[in-house]
Amino acid sequence: MLKGKDKLMVAIDTDNYEKAVELIDKLEDSVEIFKLGLENYIASRGKTLDYLKSKGKRVFLDLKFHDIPNTMMSAVKACIKDGVWMMTIHVSDYEGMKKCADIAKEEAQRLGIEKPLIVGVTVLTSLSDEDLESIGCNLSTRQAAIKRAKLAKEAGLDGVVCSAREVADIVEACGPDFVTVCPGIRPATAEVGDQKRVVTPAQAIENGAKLLVVGRPITRAEDPAKAADMIVEEIARTTEV
Repeated sequence: MLKGKDKLMVAIDTDNYEKAVELIDKLEDSVEIFKLGLENYIASRGKTLDYLKSKGKRVFLDLKFHDIPNTMMSAVKACIKDGVWMMTIHVSDYEGMKKCADIAKEEAQRLGIEKPLIVGVTVLTSLSDEDLESIGCNLSTRQAAIKRAKLAKEAGLDGVVCSAREVADIVEACGPDFVTVCPGIRPATAEVGDQKRVVTPAQAIENGAKLLVVGRPITRAEDPAKAADMIVEEIARTTEV
């Protein structure tokens, strides 16, 4: 069974490399997996990724690739060479996702390393049913997430990024071994911010989430390490029940 630390990923969402390093140092003893998104990766030109690797941390590189298949395949290969533990692509066409899954296996085998996880982004947690309707999607966020998760699994991806509100349905549809990554996690006492479909860490685990992404409730806390430790404890208590 995974420990609490193995289920928590902290998002380093800052465009300042020095602040990122300071935050990572504060969290070094409390967090094993860090998420790097577009903001920090571009601003630091990848230096934060290198710093995390030097610390022996696992890196979830969340750049959400969405392009033509050949471009996405090249990006996946670059991530594998860079030693990331997990990466994101958008759930799009079946063939494009399958090519990414296949090239990941081939490249990892060629390099003699463990294949990183590739997870597909279903529906961003900042989007509501009304948001989807406004761009011409006639499915609810729940329906779209489930449909896209099934397609991602069929194409050979390791899992998906989804709201914890939909994760139970996705686990039922795709099986317990399909990796479910849930952002939009907020402790009961934290502000919601710009997220619209949020749940607490305990609720997410109870719903079947495998991995939780937490950002501001930890990174903007007065004591980030203490905030992370509290969430790890909450995850552990829920997992043991």
